[in-house]
Amino acid sequence: MLEKPDLQDEALITCLRVHYGLPVCALEFLPIGYDSSAWVYRVETDDATPYFLKVRRGVVYEPSLRVPHALHAQGIAEVVAPLAAQSGALWQRLDSFSLILYPFIEGRTGMDGGMTAEQWMTFGRVLKQIHSLPLAPELQTQVVRETFTLRPQWMQVIQRLQAEVPTGVYRDPAQRVMAAFWDERRAEIEAIVRRAEMLGRLLEATAPEQVLCHADIHTANVLIDGQGCLFIVDWDGVLLAPVERDLMFVVGAHEEDLFFTGYGAAAVDPLALAYYRYEWVVQELGDFGERVFWLDDVGAETRQDSVRGFRQLFDPGDVVEAAYQSEDDLPPEYADGG
Repeated sequence: MLEKPDLQDEALITCLRVHYGLPVCALEFLPIGYDSSAWVYRVETDDATPYFLKVRRGVVYEPSLRVPHALHAQGIAEVVAPLAAQSGALWQRLDSFSLILYPFIEGRTGMDGGMTAEQWMTFGRVLKQIHSLPLAPELQTQVVRETFTLRPQWMQVIQRLQAEVPTGVYRDPAQRVMAAFWDERRAEIEAIVRRAEMLGRLLEATAPEQVLCHADIHTANVLIDGQGCLFIVDWDGVLLAPVERDLMFVVGAHEEDLFFTGYGAAAVDPLALAYYRYEWVVQELGDFGERVFWLDDVGAETRQDSVRGFRQLFDPGDVVEAAYQSEDDLPPEYADGG
């Protein structure tokens, strides 16, 4: 989020001191990220050690912390895991928020600065490890399993906007711009949702194998430090799903060959790839729509940024075009209207 949460800095500092034993001397809010339920800070202690603090509204999805903690403990050093509080807990409650502490990785994202050939191969190798490692039984039961249905949260937002936008009256400038552009795309949005639902039903019928997936593994969630080392962050959406849930972010990319040099041979299912690319569009439509119209604690800057993000979805080379292009590799029996 681009605006700070309704939490006093001193309350955060006190929580870190009491529950993590950190002698905090500085706390800096970082206006980054698209998650409308999360805020991030840079923490510095008396000995100049930096930490990354995520503040999340509401209940924590426990596998989002337990899975990276387990992967890191099993030797995958590229997975950034949460740091335990003095009690051993991986997060700490503060009012209606949850605090999660991480090491601070000084560097940049793979999206911002690009990645070298070696880093792309490392990325592939690490993701293959993640897809291949068995989960402990207790984690296996906690991680959400793919159902191949669109999330009700996003469907409700889309359906409401589809109904309200043509006649809605909006005072907020960002909402007016968003509503006008949404109305221009209403028929296209309806077709995207229908196609995603159809592909989900077709994919479910094939009963594909499901493995541990990060589920949001684009290069904005890959950090590169000053020594060129690669780290994977932001496990909020971790789930059991076909490998295409993660591979959709690299298949078709310019660096695909480098990635698969590290990952190894993989038979990518075009049906699964198409479903996940359409599903991703639906998620983005719902997320941006909710953020602009119905989140009470979102400021004007975040709404305006969300409108830009929404419009960008339909730009050449972005996610809507990627979904349409995924149709080209489908067998005839899965073709749209076939």
